[in-house]
Amino acid sequence: MKARLLFLAVMGCAFAGALTHSQSQNDTEELPSPVIYPPQRIALRMDHSHPQHVRLRCERCHEGATDSTRSAESLIPREASCAPCHDAQTDRERPSADRCGYCHVGSDGTDIVASEFPPPRIHFSHRQHAREGVRCLDCHEDVQHRQTATARDLPTMESCWRCHGTAGLGGDEASGECSVCHVSTPDGTLQTRFGDAELLPPRWLHGMDHDRDFLVRHRWVAADRGELCAECHTESECVACHDGRVRPSSIHPADFLTNHGPMARRDEHRCSSCHTTQRFCTECHSRLGLSPMAAPVARAGARFHPPSFVDAHGIEARRSMTTCTSCHAERDCVVCHGARGIGAGLSPHAPGYVARCKDDYRRNPRACTTCHGPAIDTRCR
Repeated sequence: MKARLLFLAVMGCAFAGALTHSQSQNDTEELPSPVIYPPQRIALRMDHSHPQHVRLRCERCHEGATDSTRSAESLIPREASCAPCHDAQTDRERPSADRCGYCHVGSDGTDIVASEFPPPRIHFSHRQHAREGVRCLDCHEDVQHRQTATARDLPTMESCWRCHGTAGLGGDEASGECSVCHVSTPDGTLQTRFGDAELLPPRWLHGMDHDRDFLVRHRWVAADRGELCAECHTESECVACHDGRVRPSSIHPADFLTNHGPMARRDEHRCSSCHTTQRFCTECHSRLGLSPMAAPVARAGARFHPPSFVDAHGIEARRSMTTCTSCHAERDCVVCHGARGIGAGLSPHAPGYVARCKDDYRRNPRACTTCHGPAIDTRCR
C-alpha cells in the first residue's frame, strides 16, 4: 500500500537551517517559531541516530553547510551525497519501488513525492558561525539521538540569546541588534507580519510576550526597554493609540481626555488597575499646570484659563459643563458659590430667582442642598 504522506507543521532539522526566533506563547515548549520557519513537507527517511550516521561529520551529508552565508540556501543532502554509502540500496538493478522507497516516503517506484522547504524568514550565515568555532551540535542539540529530525532539534531564539544577548558582547561576533537576524522593513523596523502569521516576542525576553495582560503591562516594559519596543513599533503607533484614533472604545471612549476626570472619580478602581495616581496622574497634571504641585511657570502660563476667565466662566460652564467637570468637581463650585463657602454671596442665580426657587427645589432638592445645606428644606417646603 502506498505510504501516507506525512505533513509536518514544523521544520525538520534535515534542513540544517538558520537560527530561529521563538514566537511560541507557551515558552515551556521551547519550540522554534513557525513564523520564522513556515510549515514544511518532509517526505524523506533519515535516521540520524544510526551508529554509522553518528560517526559522520555533519558536513559529510550536508555539503556546503560551513560555506553557506544565506538561510535560504538549501542544505538538504542530495542523492550524490548518500550514494557512496548506500550503493546497495540505490542499485539500478533493484526494483524502483524498493530503490526509491528506501529514502522517499510515499513512493511506489513511479511517483516520487517531493519535499517542500520554504525559505526561512531570517538572516543567518553558517560560515560566520563556523569560523567563530560554533559547532553544529551547539545549535542543533540532540539531533544525533533522533531518527527523523523535527523542529525540536532546531535552535530557539532563547538558545541564540546565550551568545547574542549576553551583556558585554557586541560587534559582528555576537551582536545583540535585532536586525542582525531578523528581516527589516524599508522604514528600519522589523517585519512582524508574514501573510496571516505574526511574529511576537517570547515572555522570557523582558516580559514582552504580547498576551492579553500586555495591554496593562506594556507601559512598564516600554519604560524600561523602550529601545526594544522601537525595533518593531514607531512612535506614531503609540500616539495613534493614546490620542484615541485607534484605541479600543471599550477601554477609553472618544473624547476621553475631556471626560476622564469625572470618570476617574466615579470608578477610581478601574482606572487604578492600569494607572497609578501618584505617578501617572500627578506627573501629567503637574506637567500641564493642573496641580498645585506644578512648577510656578506652568501655573502662571494661563494655558487653560486666561485672566479674564473668572468673569466668563459661568457662560462657558453653561455651554459645556462636561469640559469643566473634566478637571473640576462639584465641591470646587461650592467653595465660591455655596451659601456657607468662602465666597458666600456669589450667587449663581439670576435676579428674581427667589420667586421660583421652590419649584426648582421640588424638582431636584439635592441641587439646592449641595450649596445651602439641610436647612433649605424648612425654607422651601
